[in-house]
Amino acid sequence: MTSFLAVLTIVTIAAITPGPNNFIVMSASLRGGVAAALPALAGVIAGSISLLVLVWAGAGKLFEVIPESQSILRILGAAYLIWLGFRLIRTANRSDENKGERALPETMWGVASFQMLNPKSWVLVVTAISAVDGTLVGMASLAMIFVAVMGLCLTIWSVAGQLISHWLVNPRSKRIFDTIIGAILMASAATLLP
Repeated sequence: MTSFLAVLTIVTIAAITPGPNNFIVMSASLRGGVAAALPALAGVIAGSISLLVLVWAGAGKLFEVIPESQSILRILGAAYLIWLGFRLIRTANRSDENKGERALPETMWGVASFQMLNPKSWVLVVTAISAVDGTLVGMASLAMIFVAVMGLCLTIWSVAGQLISHWLVNPRSKRIFDTIIGAILMASAATLLP
């Protein structure tokens, strides 16, 4: 019971606190409401479950066998966050002719793939797996926690995006908002670097 509560707490904190996944889901809902955010939301969950299976199958041992792999993952994750932030800022400050361009991934598969480079996802999965037994039942329980908690937390972020979207109808306000989010993504990359 104690490990269940610990995992529930860890997953909730990771899923509700600001991060790239939340910004991706919020960005999609800003563009088209909660329904438009569902593919991104499903991508976060599918990617996290895929990562859970990979780590359970032994990919997490890579960090023990090749300690440098953690640094490589952090550097790749930081580079990707910087690239996403830069794209968001660049897209926000372009002319109207490029407004259809998406700076952040919003498709289910694009967001699911992002989880493989998201160090926050790796830390969450490795930590959560270490708190439960490695049986199939333990992993299935963990997967259900991931689906339920991430689904709820990301739905909150998508509703928040839809609620603030009316304030961002003005192109200037939207540009400022996207620039701030892009800068936050780029700044968060600094926390990943060794």
